[in-house]
Amino acid sequence: MNKIVKKCIIYISIIFIGIVIFSIIIYSPEYMYRVLRYGNSDVNDYRIFSARIIEHSTQPYYYVENILDDLKNQLVSYKSKGKDNKKDLKCFLEDTNTTAFIVIHNDKIVFEQYINGYSRDSINTSFSSVKSIVSLLIGIAIDEGYIESEEQSIVEYIYEFKDTPMEKIKIKDLLMMRSEIKYEEGRLWFSDDAKTYYWPDLRELAVKHIKIDTKYNGDFHYNNYHPLLLGIILERSTGQSVANFLEEKIWKKIGTEYNASWSLDSKESGFEKMESGLNFRSIDIAKIGTMLLNNGHWNGEKIVSKKWIKKSIIPQMPINYQEYNETWLENKGVVYQYMWYILKNKKGGYDYYAAGKYGQYLYLSPQNNILIVRNGINTGEVDWWPGVLEQITDIIAEI
Repeated sequence: MNKIVKKCIIYISIIFIGIVIFSIIIYSPEYMYRVLRYGNSDVNDYRIFSARIIEHSTQPYYYVENILDDLKNQLVSYKSKGKDNKKDLKCFLEDTNTTAFIVIHNDKIVFEQYINGYSRDSINTSFSSVKSIVSLLIGIAIDEGYIESEEQSIVEYIYEFKDTPMEKIKIKDLLMMRSEIKYEEGRLWFSDDAKTYYWPDLRELAVKHIKIDTKYNGDFHYNNYHPLLLGIILERSTGQSVANFLEEKIWKKIGTEYNASWSLDSKESGFEKMESGLNFRSIDIAKIGTMLLNNGHWNGEKIVSKKWIKKSIIPQMPINYQEYNETWLENKGVVYQYMWYILKNKKGGYDYYAAGKYGQYLYLSPQNNILIVRNGINTGEVDWWPGVLEQITDIIAEI
């Protein structure tokens, strides 16, 4: 190695160390430690965060089984890195790093498989699919009068925004991912992606982030500050933690078999990671789907109103697909509303789904009375999982 190369390495190292030290000063030592220690998020991150336990139901519900033995042999067509592929379902799931795959039709399990080292009692992490559950919690809070309406300004609950540009933002804007709150992806630990994942006091981060960018012009713009602000609104309106509200209003009521947990930003702050941190067994998350397919009811008890579900999953007309240009939803025929993704099915109605990083899905087809849970270590290089889940729904509906 010549002297010039050695000098370049030394200079680059000095600059990098300088940037890190500067970042520790302007951010926080804990934040920088997390970013440098853990790097990209991982499905096992529930092990590195403190968490609040969500107690399971005292009356667990066990699905009736009506296993379709031949389903594992059905061929699945999909694209991987733009190339067409076709495999039987069993091999497809094994080869795509899937950990859990559950299909429920007419309230009966027709397919349930745990693979790649996972079992029925293994913990899976929601990542962003939890945002759809946050939406349900907002709906319940409105149903029960804790929150007056999603049309309210967020300043009515987050008083720190009074006399700032944030006053004009409504709860609905957060649910729709269409506020003008600035959000920047990428750029290492300088990005809002990293901050909203690793910051040790997410309440403080969200409340101090008074930055507006009018370039969004009311169009869809994915933004992790939205669920954080919704979490603060839930805390302040209900007078309890978000995890406790979930436990009381949903988790204990729907026959869950296992405890869940909600990862916290830190033990000191004790605020749920609203953007990503629900940890569960897949069979229990399926029960949220069953409750939704039964118009918000479980065992005759209303969990969330049919009115809220309808608001969440029926697209506002006319649909403006152009607002999704330059996002991952471009040309996908998918609409985002109240933190659910919606797509038109072959029967002319709408399927909808919750989605999280590395391919975490809760897919619901009301017209077919089918739900699918897919959890995984990663996406398995499948270009578009919703297309696969829709395909499997069509296969089952025709059997």
